Amino acid sequence: MRLNIISKKDNPLLARQEIEFEVKESEITPSRKELRKQISALVNADEKCLIVDVLEQSYGTTLVKGSARVYKTEKELRRTETKKMMIRNFGKDSVAKKKPAAPAATT
Repeated sequence: MRLNIISKKDNPLLARQEIEFEVKESEITPSRKELRKQISALVNADEKCLIVDVLEQSYGTTLVKGSARVYKTEKELRRTETKKMMIRNFGKDSVAKKKPAAPAATT
């Protein structure tokens, strides 16, 4: 698997960098976890501050195109990204669910 970064754009309003990439010579579609590892190594960013957003692969080809977002801090990532995207990238266990406390029963 060979990952190439096609473009990088800074988005100062959302404190992030938007990256377009492509993966060549991959027999299967790589997982988001594998992609986060490789992209974070290429851009010298923390893996916890990176979200892989879109993965596109055409039928019959080994080329995978996608986009990712690298945030400056984990706090900015959690503030901006949707819960669905956080679960896709980090799993259900790592996304903290804040449930309201149950009211005390009165009898």
